[in-house]
Amino acid sequence: MTNQKEVNQVLVQELKETKTALAKCQQSFEVEKNIKNGLYFFILKNDLLNLLRQFRKTNDYQNEDYHIKSLEFLIENLA
Repeated sequence: MTNQKEVNQVLVQELKETKTALAKCQQSFEVEKNIKNGLYFFILKNDLLNLLRQFRKTNDYQNEDYHIKSLEFLIENLA
């Protein structure tokens, strides 16, 4: 039979692990956000906004997996 102290120790360990996992997720989110913001800036700086608007009209962001589409494109087009 476990006592309350052992249960508390397990809970504290789980909390530490969860906080570490959360910090990694937050860091990954910030990296991805900065990459996307950099791409948005590139689009604006290079006067590509109208081209992006045209792309959005003909592509379905909600039902497409653009991560997979990007990987497939790279595989097919990189030498």
